[in-house]
Amino acid sequence: MAASLSSNAVRALDILLVLGEAGAEGFGLADIAQRIGGAKPAVHRSLASLLHKGFVETTGKHGHYRLGPAISVLARSQARLDPLVLKYRAGMTEFARRSGHTVYMMVQAGVDAVCAEMVSRSPRRQFSMGIGGRVPMGVAAGSLALMSLQSEADCLQLLDANAERYVSHPSVRPVDRSIVAAQIEDARRRGYAVNMGYYLPGEGGLGLPLPGANPFEVNIAISFTVPLEMMTEEWIGGAIAELKSCLAEGTRAKS
Repeated sequence: MAASLSSNAVRALDILLVLGEAGAEGFGLADIAQRIGGAKPAVHRSLASLLHKGFVETTGKHGHYRLGPAISVLARSQARLDPLVLKYRAGMTEFARRSGHTVYMMVQAGVDAVCAEMVSRSPRRQFSMGIGGRVPMGVAAGSLALMSLQSEADCLQLLDANAERYVSHPSVRPVDRSIVAAQIEDARRRGYAVNMGYYLPGEGGLGLPLPGANPFEVNIAISFTVPLEMMTEEWIGGAIAELKSCLAEGTRAKS
């Protein structure tokens, strides 16, 4: 799979993903090169191409770069996600109000899962992810829920593609391909995904998979983080039932 990828294209995409984490001051060339593991001359050439197309711009700080206006224009043209965000936002908001948990809508983006929407009652994020944040598919409850909807062949392909990333991704418990595969099987059996504290100290998570209603609608997962001491089997079942109820009520209100 990786052998067929263009190294120039991958480098340019890695630069965009890194700059997506930068603030208004952006990142310098050396910092970008270090973060993506590339040589500075090659990274500089990719930056020049991205600058030319408006995907990257320079900042007021000498030698620093940030995302350019072309990114926002492309994002606004994404017609498949907007209806889903509108469809489920009311239910996510109601569940956040009742439970106090921060709620995420996750969608697949290649070998990653990306946060398309986030609703929180608190300015303090419970998870180090906002809208646009991403994790490897198979990391945390939201992306596990997404993988539980996939065919066995597609799921195996993702497990192979991300196997090294599972080991290197920050975690508080050891994670590898076999553990992620077991979590996916558990999600298929339950109908929802459970993360029992693999990635944040004292925090677990639940993810509810929602398959697309038709071939033109993407699969999504609604997930939230939970203190581990709350996560008994009885509580988990009740929380998932409450989430389903809120989403159903919110969807009916929109129709």
